[in-house]
Amino acid sequence: MNIKKLYRKIINRLTYWRIKNCDFTMQQGVGKGLKFNAGKANPATALGTYELPVQQALSNYLKPGDVFYDIGANVGFFTVIAAKLVGSTGKVYAFEPDRKNSDCVRHNIQLNQFTNSTVCQKAVSHTTGTGELLLAEYSGGHTISVVDRPPDFAGSTVVEIVSIDELINQGQLTPPNVVKIDVEGAELDVLQGMLQTIKQYRPIIIYEVDADKVDSFQQKNELIAALIASLNYQIVPLENSYQEINWHVGHAISFPIVSH
Repeated sequence: MNIKKLYRKIINRLTYWRIKNCDFTMQQGVGKGLKFNAGKANPATALGTYELPVQQALSNYLKPGDVFYDIGANVGFFTVIAAKLVGSTGKVYAFEPDRKNSDCVRHNIQLNQFTNSTVCQKAVSHTTGTGELLLAEYSGGHTISVVDRPPDFAGSTVVEIVSIDELINQGQLTPPNVVKIDVEGAELDVLQGMLQTIKQYRPIIIYEVDADKVDSFQQKNELIAALIASLNYQIVPLENSYQEINWHVGHAISFPIVSH
């Protein structure tokens, strides 16, 4: 490790302990000026510098009055940014199965006095029922048990599982304009559970793919892209948000192709 990387690592560690579990005001990014508590999540969320290309995508395509689904909300970073962008006439649904994380999402919504956001403490998948949520030391690494165990596995808990199609059919959700999916390997299950929604309402879809090895990353990426493309969508990769970590992470935005 060179001196610059070591210095950045020390600064990041000090920053983490400074803002851990503290109410902070974002100083940068699309959410600049919003209040935020990162809990045990990435400290870049409290600073406003977290995943800037994804922030910019939301800023470009979320309009006042839109409906946004934050599937895999973690501690609510994109939830509050979306709440700001869609305004009082819009609606944000944050899906986060972990109790501590979902409590943090609620806290961050309340910090900013947003009345347009709803937290759904459930895991999103292709079916409904209950399932096992595998917990990670890092609060953003929790995943349901149909995918690989987190490298920093820290136990498990039983959570309720829902599908987007069923919730919309039951009248529990307003159909989305933009959807963000970040579910640590369960992306295909989420998409399979909202095929009817995608076909009928044609939302813009932003998603994350991650893996520890490049071949696993490529395989996951190809499977997700193939499914989305089969629904007549154009997929555009976003700029890399994680250029200096030993983990493969990518984001893409998908647009419905308009038939003439």
